[in-house]
Amino acid sequence: MIPRPTEDSAQTILSTPLSIVGMIIEVIRLRFTAEIYSDPVLSWAWEPLESADLTSDSIIFVESGFNENIEARTVRPGIWIDRDQNVYRKHSIGHQDQMPVNVRTSMEQFYAGGECDISVDCTSPNRGESMVISSIVQDHLQMSSNIIQACFGLRDISEIILNKTIPFEKDKKLFNSPIQFRISYEIRWASLPTAPLLRSFYAKLADKEDPEKYFREITVRNTSE
Repeated sequence: MIPRPTEDSAQTILSTPLSIVGMIIEVIRLRFTAEIYSDPVLSWAWEPLESADLTSDSIIFVESGFNENIEARTVRPGIWIDRDQNVYRKHSIGHQDQMPVNVRTSMEQFYAGGECDISVDCTSPNRGESMVISSIVQDHLQMSSNIIQACFGLRDISEIILNKTIPFEKDKKLFNSPIQFRISYEIRWASLPTAPLLRSFYAKLADKEDPEKYFREITVRNTSE
């Protein structure tokens, strides 16, 4: 489901793990943007990779966990946001007594709750620097969690847990102070009746002499051919 403003407010409803990760990245980037007022002034500033001077001691990376192959990350502090497990709870089926049904098309609407675990790795070649950065990030997420929930239509943000500073498992030359929390959100979708699809599927099978062989070939077929 594509995030979009609601009709009656300026909210944006986030309903996929990837969009939630992107939102957290932007929220943390704002905290480390030089133009944002901070007292005391932070020792680090985030800038887009295209324009950042990676030789500057003040530059900090704030990127998706998929972006950890940046060469300069071994000498510069960085914040890497990723998702861990994502769980969909049991959904409400679109029966007429539960959820809306379009009578003309028989389209049913569905609803479910989702929960996504977010991990934030605060890395640096210096152990103390990793600890300080992680404390700033934890405080920022904790103090802005209510605003984040209201602005992006999230159901809940769990406790922000800051773990012990340890060598970074992906690069032993770095120290990492990991932060973990869980975001609960809502997902909605609609579905047309499956009977027409199943009928066309059965019609396709009717042309096959051996349906079992047909399915077996689909399983083992080389997709590169």
